[in-house]
Amino acid sequence: MTEKIEENKVNFLDYLKSFSKKFDKFYNQKYFIKNTPKYLKDSIYYVNSTGGKRIRPFLVHECAKLFEVKFEVSIYAAIAIEMVHTYSLIHDDLPSMDDDDIRRGKETLHKKYNEATAILSGDALLTDSFNLLVNNYKNIDQNICIELLSLLSRSAGSGGMVGGQVLDLFPKKKNMNSINIMNEMKTGALIRCSTCFGSILGKGSTKDYKNMYNYGSAIGKVFQIKDDLLDIHGDENILGKKTNKDKIKGKFSFIDLYGEQKAKTIAMKHISDAKDIISSYGRKGIYLNFLTDYILDRKK
Repeated sequence: MTEKIEENKVNFLDYLKSFSKKFDKFYNQKYFIKNTPKYLKDSIYYVNSTGGKRIRPFLVHECAKLFEVKFEVSIYAAIAIEMVHTYSLIHDDLPSMDDDDIRRGKETLHKKYNEATAILSGDALLTDSFNLLVNNYKNIDQNICIELLSLLSRSAGSGGMVGGQVLDLFPKKKNMNSINIMNEMKTGALIRCSTCFGSILGKGSTKDYKNMYNYGSAIGKVFQIKDDLLDIHGDENILGKKTNKDKIKGKFSFIDLYGEQKAKTIAMKHISDAKDIISSYGRKGIYLNFLTDYILDRKK
């Protein structure tokens, strides 16, 4: 039984790596707007070259596959999600935000170039993500295009990721409710957007959309718990960034609220919930099933 589990882990990691390579090839070819200044292209290429887990675009692709949507169709939605995620990392690293010098083992963009370039590169990625969706889905199905745009704007904006970052930087209270709301907005919103994109692209039913929303919500919570654990115990050489940042900055995390052991127990409950949802899609959801374990097992 243990050997089978380990074999599944290896197979999943190979599958994820294969997807990431295929995704990166498209990502670097498909999203630039004509007449983008070379300096801006270079700065964005630099960020993209630092790698990344590509979890969000993987979720778009795999959730869309549940509804028979091909890679060639879902790839543009996957790229748009990763563009928004990359923008958020660039801005998070700025001195006025989390003030990080290292990301994925390399200099953060504002250290490699300068703050103005980092801000503008993030602005470009965010704005161009919407243009990418319009250009590639308006002629396929205008209703799908509108739904994608609407969901991404809500997930990335003041009621989602940006609002969550504000709550993280300027928390009013340090209790269970405030921590959960902040995490669901800052980390969870874009992950839920990724899973729901799959249902939108595949024209899933209302039940399918709810399933994708709940699956994304569950693994988003696991993702944040693991991030909090890695900030305490992670290996900086593997993580490619500094640890204990939250403690140094006096931030109140999920671990402060529950303690490490209870946090892990809660994460396992969310993993079980996610697997229950995906099980209803049979073999088509096998890699989404493996992903739930990977999110808690990951080292970076």
